[in-house]
Amino acid sequence: MPLCVYHAGVSRFLPTSRRLVQFSEGKSAPEGATIVYIDGAFDVFHVGHVEILRLAKQQGDFLLVGLHTDEDVESRRGPHTPIMNVHERALSVLASKYVDEVVIGAPMIISDDLLRTFNISLVVRGSLTETRGHGSMDDKRYALPRERGIFRLLSSPSSVTTRSIIQRIVDNRAAFEARNKKKVASEQAYYSASKDYVQEL
Repeated sequence: MPLCVYHAGVSRFLPTSRRLVQFSEGKSAPEGATIVYIDGAFDVFHVGHVEILRLAKQQGDFLLVGLHTDEDVESRRGPHTPIMNVHERALSVLASKYVDEVVIGAPMIISDDLLRTFNISLVVRGSLTETRGHGSMDDKRYALPRERGIFRLLSSPSSVTTRSIIQRIVDNRAAFEARNKKKVASEQAYYSASKDYVQEL
């Protein structure tokens, strides 16, 4: 009898502080550094994420990334999201050379406590988001940094999103299944047809 039961689609990744530190730069922001903060899901880490993190890092000296919880991501994006759990997303983001530190389970709404705890100088966001159209929630998320004049909207350098990658996978799967269906039908026709003996050389 197995000691562990695995369910399809559920990650069993067990993070430890050592595993997380292996992916981290392990450095603190220097005295007087401009600390830049960007938050989001960063699910299925892709080129769009890399490019916005590169741009965010250029805005200051130290880049702090806030990762939202799985529950927060699901509440904004819908069921079956995120694809990767918060720990897997944290390792992906920490692996980026532009990222200095990650806040795991960052709050959805940027608060005074968050700004003061991490001595954040500037809050940035990309112009391309997967939650555009969420109206009042989007307004609330960045209300305080906007009010304090420390918010900057960055023009997203890439049009790639997690949603576009998922759509690409779905489209490719449909094409793959259609191709295989045709191949199976062709094989069945071959085997069901009367064949002549062919001597091998």
